[in-house]
Amino acid sequence: MFAILAPALMASCLAAVPALDAEIGRRAMPWLPPDLARQVARRPRDFARGIAAARQWPASLHRPGGKDGLEQAILAQCQRLATALQRQAPMGEVVAGLGALAHLCADLAGPFADAHGQDADAAAFSAYLQGVAPRIPAVFYGQNRSLIEGPASGLPPALHERRRQAQGLASIVRDDFQRLGGAHNWREADDRSSTFGAASISLNHAMSDFVNLASWVWYQGGGLVPRLDAPPGAILVWIGEPTPRDRSRPRLRF
Repeated sequence: MFAILAPALMASCLAAVPALDAEIGRRAMPWLPPDLARQVARRPRDFARGIAAARQWPASLHRPGGKDGLEQAILAQCQRLATALQRQAPMGEVVAGLGALAHLCADLAGPFADAHGQDADAAAFSAYLQGVAPRIPAVFYGQNRSLIEGPASGLPPALHERRRQAQGLASIVRDDFQRLGGAHNWREADDRSSTFGAASISLNHAMSDFVNLASWVWYQGGGLVPRLDAPPGAILVWIGEPTPRDRSRPRLRF
């Protein structure tokens, strides 16, 4: 059944931060449509199964650009999931497909998704991000109603814009590692460093993208996506353990 939600498994994925895929799903809980969030929360094994499957997809699906690149992989996965919901596929398979989508969102928001071969800065940033993730606040960059309620043709422009933003973070990290004397000194980057800021943005961009894309899937599949009670452009922070929300209002608003 999983074949309807994912392409055939092939070569190993070269994702920059594979250990953080589940963290993206955890952080997304308060911002996902409540009904969908509860389904995901009940099926952690299925979500993890989808993550594991995505890590085995061809490397080209995890690299931006091209007709068979990362952006197209995300678009295709969203369309597969929406179709699966419309056809009333088992919810365990839908949740597994969402796990794969979380992995792709991590790739998209990663500063070094374009890196090929041995890239010391990319490897150092991956290790650094995994270490500091528990200290990064869960920040949601806003519900994109026009994307959620729009056609599939609205997804690619948003994905390309996110990739452009992620690429800008790479130079910030490289400059900061150079300041520290090289990528091998990544452990010296503290929570006031530019690298910590880039890690925070990357992780929360990935989570925000996952929320909006999963909400698009849910909406296209016939699910209810309540509006968040927040002004346009608001940055929302969840305080405490992320859990599915029972109402649309966040706990803290900026």
